[in-house]
Amino acid sequence: MSERFQQLKAKMDAARERLNTVLDAVGDRSEVQVYSDGAAWNVRQLAIHLAESDRGQTNVVKGIAVGQEIVPADFDLNRYNKRSVEKRAEMTIEQARESLDATRRDLYEWLDTQDESVLAKQGRHASLRILSIEQLLDVMADHERDHADDIARTLGI
Repeated sequence: MSERFQQLKAKMDAARERLNTVLDAVGDRSEVQVYSDGAAWNVRQLAIHLAESDRGQTNVVKGIAVGQEIVPADFDLNRYNKRSVEKRAEMTIEQARESLDATRRDLYEWLDTQDESVLAKQGRHASLRILSIEQLLDVMADHERDHADDIARTLGI
């Protein structure tokens, strides 16, 4: 595996480790509200969002690699996020974590079959920005770590 792939995986692993550390400390506070505006998610809903986002972004990465446009130009990220969490309203934090683990395994297995040239391929991210796969993997790690930090701040972890 190339050094670039190793660095990207290390960043993603560090973000996942941060998230897992925070979620390990949640205890019985899964229904504590993290955000007061926008989606106004609680900890459990935020874990669902992260699981759904990781699944979606993994699909986007794979699609970009083969030249598919996964995210349409008129994509409404807020509506998608809201609906994806609503659809999985019964999901527990543990189920979200299992989904996150499965999606990451899938992404890494796929990455292990790619050469470094795939990292330069570009496509539309859910934010509507055009990103390379390398940038998208960075965004995935940052997104996960940022939400983990929000949970930690809210719960005093």
